[in-house]
Amino acid sequence: MLGFLFNLVSRRRLRFLGSLCFVGLTALALVKCSSSDPSAQNQAQIGVETSQFSVVVENKTGTPLVDVEVAIVPVGGATQFTKVAGRLENGEKREFALGSFFGRDGTTFSLRVVRPKTVRVTGKDLNNKTVQVDVPWK
Repeated sequence: MLGFLFNLVSRRRLRFLGSLCFVGLTALALVKCSSSDPSAQNQAQIGVETSQFSVVVENKTGTPLVDVEVAIVPVGGATQFTKVAGRLENGEKREFALGSFFGRDGTTFSLRVVRPKTVRVTGKDLNNKTVQVDVPWK
């Protein structure tokens, strides 16, 4: 009799653990499939490279981008240093010197004074859909 009860308990535990694993894996799959990370998709669409002298932006979206603005966001984020790029054609790669970025008060960006955190590129495609990419400074 004791062995019979022991087998029922372990079967119940196995069934419970099996259903728990099934629910967990299903929830994980739903979360992974339903969440679309637009920044990851946009990073594949706009290439950004940083160096000590310049920021290089490349349009890989397949369509031209208009109203393109490149901003260097420093640590603390008090003042963004921006540069308006205007229009970037499909496949166009443009290099911007770090001295061409200005803050709101007109100060020029300098790596000696400011420690950059990220580079943010925003623009709109021809369907007026906003594309934004934040890339950490390397």
